[in-house]
Amino acid sequence: MEALSMSWLVMGVSLCVVLVVLIALCALGFGYRRQQSELRVLRELLMNVGAIIERLEREKAEFFAGLRAEKAHAAQLRRKLELLNR
Repeated sequence: MEALSMSWLVMGVSLCVVLVVLIALCALGFGYRRQQSELRVLRELLMNVGAIIERLEREKAEFFAGLRAEKAHAAQLRRKLELLNR
């Protein structure tokens, strides 16, 4: 009789351990899903930031090209002014 009670006790404890492990796995699964969705959002943000950086780099190159052209034009006007002043 005592052996039968002991086997039921072992089965009950084992069942409790299995339930605790299942609950822990479910909690980990929910955490994993949440992290995946957050990672997706962060990837989208990173891609948007990358696109903004590329646009700003293109604008910077365009501005510097315009600045070079303006400097060249100013130098040309200075030379013309020097020729006119002679």
